[in-house]
Amino acid sequence: MGVFDTIYFDKAYPCSQCGAEIDSTQTKAFEQALSHYHVKDCISHAEDIRIVKEELYCNACRKLSGQYVYIAVHRGIVVGVADTLPAAQNMLNDMNLEKMILWYHDLFKKFRKEAREKANALGFMRSTVEWFEKGYHKMDEGDNAANRALFLIMGKEYLKGSQDPLEALKKYLIVKEKKEEDQDLFF
Repeated sequence: MGVFDTIYFDKAYPCSQCGAEIDSTQTKAFEQALSHYHVKDCISHAEDIRIVKEELYCNACRKLSGQYVYIAVHRGIVVGVADTLPAAQNMLNDMNLEKMILWYHDLFKKFRKEAREKANALGFMRSTVEWFEKGYHKMDEGDNAANRALFLIMGKEYLKGSQDPLEALKKYLIVKEKKEEDQDLFF
C-alpha cells in the first residue's frame, strides 16, 4: 500500500469494466505526501521534466481498468494528462517560456493566498487560546474592554458568545467552509 499523491483530470475517463467515471489517479512517482494535484499545479522540483504512466483504478467496481494515462510534467508543473504517450510528449513539446512564466505567476498567487489563510488560521487559534485562558469569555462587555477589543478584532464573529474553544473553532470552520463553497460556485 503506502503513501501516494492524487492527480485529478480535466476530463473523466469511463471505466472499461463498469463504465463509471474515473476522475483521478493515484501515484507514488512524486513526493508521496497524500497531496492532491490538478493541471497547472506544481508537483515537484523545477528541473523535473518527465512523463509518468499510471493505470486507472475504478472506485465504483474496485478494479484496475487496464487503461493507462500519461501525466506530463514540465519544470515541476503538471501540464496535462493524456491517453497516449505521444499525446503526453506533445504536451511537453508545446510548453514554452511564456506559458511557463504565466503558470508560475498563477502558482505564486495561489501560494500567497494559502500562506495568508494559514497565517489567519494560526492567528485565530492563538487568539482563541488566549481568549479562553484569560477568561475574556466570562467577562461583561465593559470589563477589561481594551484587551477584549483586541481579540474581537481578530475573531469577533467566532469568539463572542462562544462558551469554550471548541465552539469558537467550530464557528470558524463553518464560516470558512461556507466561503469555500461560495467561491466554488463562481469558479
